[in-house]
Amino acid sequence: MSDTEIIRYCSPTLAGLKTASLFATYFSDYEHLRKQITRINAKLSNSGLRLIPLSFRNNRALIYIYRESALARDILRSASRQILEQLGYAPEDPLRSVCHLSRRIRESDVFPHEIGFFLGYPETDVISFMDGRKDYVCAGVWKAYSHPEEAKKTFSLYKRCIELYTKRLANGEPIDRLIVKSN
Repeated sequence: MSDTEIIRYCSPTLAGLKTASLFATYFSDYEHLRKQITRINAKLSNSGLRLIPLSFRNNRALIYIYRESALARDILRSASRQILEQLGYAPEDPLRSVCHLSRRIRESDVFPHEIGFFLGYPETDVISFMDGRKDYVCAGVWKAYSHPEEAKKTFSLYKRCIELYTKRLANGEPIDRLIVKSN
C-alpha cells in the first residue's frame, strides 16, 4: 500500500471533506503490509484519522481510513443509529462499530450496505439503497436518491480534491503535510 494509493482513494477524507474512505490493496507479504499500516497510522496519529484493515482475502486487504470525530457524529444520527442498532452495532462506540462492520464483511458473501453510514454518505441515500430502491437520480461516489445537484457538486468537489492532492504528492509534498487535522 503506497502513499499514491492513499491519495488516489482517500484524498477527500484526508482533506476533511469526507468522513471516511474505503479501498482494496493487493499484498504479497502480510508482515510487510502490517508494517505499512503501522507507518501510515503514525502519520495519521495527530490528525484524528485512523486506518484499519477491515478484511483480508486472497492477498487483498480492504482498507478503511476514517475521521474519528466525523464517524462518531454520523453513526449517531437518529435513523442511522436506529438501523445500526438493529444490525447489532453499538453506535455510541465508533471503534466497536467499525470492528462489528469488519466482522460483517468477513463473515458474509454479501457486502453490508450499511457501510454507507460509515463512509459519510447522506443518510436518506444509504437508507434508500439498503431498501433496494432502483430510482436513484444520479450516481458517482454513491447512488443519490434525492438532491441530484447537491450530490453532483459533492462528486465534483471530491474529484478536484483527488486531482489537487495527486499533483501535490507528485511535486514531492509528503502525505502527512496533506492531512487536515480534525478540530
